[in-house]
Amino acid sequence: MPKLDSHLLATRLAPLVCVLAACACATTTAGPTSAQEKAAMTESASPAINDSLSAQQLHDRLLAWILSVNDARDLSVRDIEKHTGLSMRIDTEGPNSFRGVGALTGAWRYSLSSVKPAPGTSPHSVLFSMGHSGDNHDDMTPVCVGLEHYQSALTAAGFKASQRPPRLGTEYRFFRTEKVSVRVELRGKTKLYDEQLCVTRVFISAAPHG
Repeated sequence: MPKLDSHLLATRLAPLVCVLAACACATTTAGPTSAQEKAAMTESASPAINDSLSAQQLHDRLLAWILSVNDARDLSVRDIEKHTGLSMRIDTEGPNSFRGVGALTGAWRYSLSSVKPAPGTSPHSVLFSMGHSGDNHDDMTPVCVGLEHYQSALTAAGFKASQRPPRLGTEYRFFRTEKVSVRVELRGKTKLYDEQLCVTRVFISAAPHG
């Protein structure tokens, strides 16, 4: 058998050694990097669920959840995600503080979040709010859902309707049962004062169980 030249052997093995070394380095750092990338992907994927809805679909799901609320136990992340399909994120303050956000048409965005509860207690209120990255009185036509969407369903479910005088261009409608209260806030569709009203905020509160 011919004797291999040691210089030639070293030359041929050098690239292989470099490849193996690179693999070893990749293996050493893959753990933390992969975990970080996976977490980032999960965080970026969750809002995609929230961003996939139209304004009408969003309000449909919100209303379906409201109609399922019997007391404060139903204001939990589990129940909200179950009935709306939205992805909620637990705040660092504790498991009873949560928030879900999403994008709608154009620069319109929305949030659904717990109203900060007392330490160690479950939330008794949840706020849905819509906003625009530009002028607060921007034309709501692309995302406008009117009062009737909530009024007809809630009154049919036994909620008693009432209202209070408008303030600074915002209209207020209230729907209440013995344990659940819903405040719907509305503003003009194309300008601050407009006969056509669109829902901008919905405040849901419920009494504790028992």
